Amino acid sequence: MKRNKSWIPMWSIPCLIMAGGLLAADRLGGGEKLEQWMQTLAGNADFVQAALSSEIGAPGWESVSEHAPPTVSVSEIVAAQALPESMTDGESCDTDASETLVSESLFALPDNVQKAVDTSDAPTQTADGAAVKQLTITGQKGGYPGQDGVYISNDSGLSYDLGEMLASPLKITKNDSVEQPTVMILHTHASEAYVDQHGGRSEDPAHNVVYIGDVLTQVLQQQGIGVVHCREIIDSPSYNKSYSRAMEIIDAQQKQTPSLKVIIDLHRDSMITSSGMEYKVVSEIDGQTCAQLMFVMGTNAGGKTHPNWKSNLNFAANLQKQILADYPTLMRPINLRKQRFNEQATTGSMILECGTSGNTIEEAEVAIRAFGKKLAQQLST
Repeated sequence: MKRNKSWIPMWSIPCLIMAGGLLAADRLGGGEKLEQWMQTLAGNADFVQAALSSEIGAPGWESVSEHAPPTVSVSEIVAAQALPESMTDGESCDTDASETLVSESLFALPDNVQKAVDTSDAPTQTADGAAVKQLTITGQKGGYPGQDGVYISNDSGLSYDLGEMLASPLKITKNDSVEQPTVMILHTHASEAYVDQHGGRSEDPAHNVVYIGDVLTQVLQQQGIGVVHCREIIDSPSYNKSYSRAMEIIDAQQKQTPSLKVIIDLHRDSMITSSGMEYKVVSEIDGQTCAQLMFVMGTNAGGKTHPNWKSNLNFAANLQKQILADYPTLMRPINLRKQRFNEQATTGSMILECGTSGNTIEEAEVAIRAFGKKLAQQLST
């Protein structure tokens, strides 16, 4: 959704006044002190977050100061991800997903945090030295609408009938031969990585979400499901327009492989506070700590054509129900958004967030193996 450029938010006025003061100080010979002060500001995460919010229209300013109860200690969580300069090119971000320069998912209201499993052996700091804390988010106590254990965080403003969807599941079945692939896996933000990588990003496919896609590919193929896995680092060297490039890849692959039914855009999420604290989302499977997963489902609320978004949501909701039957805390609430995120490609399209930048890649691998087994079951019935 594009903002009206003529509208000026009230909180920007102090910024303009401050800019005038800085210019005056420089003209009066205070250049050295001015530079020192600007360096201090650059290190202040709240100031940087506010500047980012004003530039790209992100909701980060509000997210810093509102929402979370102090008992959970996540009141400063923001959705913004800091991007290295090498991954931006000065272009405007995708008009179809105007907020994705910040993050696919928004942090859910944390009333629903449970006592997390023991992760004492996992890193307590990121590769950049930021502290890591953990959460388990299920939606059970967060006030989300839900049924049969499936909860939805609706940021789209649209209505849907979850009960009807769960009562009448959309059936998608695998193709008879692995030579006719059923599933496509790609990574619009392939450089997204985990806690061991500086900045939570890496272009090395052995250390980012491409590896998690490799694992998912293996699990599905072992269950007799044909898979096409795009391992291209789509968001490098340019992060902007990555969704547009991803759609081009999807279009080309569908022409080459018309048998595709399910398209999974595999990401990892990010929860970073204004003070640099990072949060990991955790569950447990057979005594092993693993990352939580989350579906991000698109709609046509942003003005883009997506007539089948309810069918996409139906498939994801019923898949989530089946996953939760075996792994009760593996899935976070489904995040329903205004943007399409290229999910108009098939009724089996979805974004899947596998953990956050605070999780380990091993935790992400345990989670995606469990997901792959349940997806294979769903496609085989």
